[in-house]
Amino acid sequence: MTRLISFVGTSDSGKTTLLTQIIPRLREKGLKIAVVKHHAHGDFDIDREGKDSWKLYNSGADVLISSPVKMAFIRRSENDSLDWIFERYLKGDYDLVLTEGFSRAGKDRIVVLNDPEKLDYFRHGKILAVICDEKIEGHTWFRRDDVEKIANFIFELVNQ
Repeated sequence: MTRLISFVGTSDSGKTTLLTQIIPRLREKGLKIAVVKHHAHGDFDIDREGKDSWKLYNSGADVLISSPVKMAFIRRSENDSLDWIFERYLKGDYDLVLTEGFSRAGKDRIVVLNDPEKLDYFRHGKILAVICDEKIEGHTWFRRDDVEKIANFIFELVNQ
């Protein structure tokens, strides 16, 4: 069964940095992992203007780019809800799907904060843990540099 855990938090709280440190440790433990990054600010580009994939997409087609080592699918969005994305593309193919963002999706979450006063903003789902340099009572708590402990915590959640 695929476990979904959202990493949510304030801007510049270190979510991406933590994920890039935690993911290799979880992969070493044998987990197959996908990450869904939420981009709340509208359109974005993953290829450059003038490239063939950009030309094909801008002519009206959805485009899948494939090489022997990676693949990308550029598709017009029918729906950007996390449930839709998870069910359609990720469920069953991975042990763990981590999201960065989707703070309003109501999913189980690990909250990453610079300011503990901002915790209430992220209560739209079950808080599994809080990562903050200041201890937050009433929650499983880690400091940012507790990377190995955080990875072990997530690994245990996946294997429950």
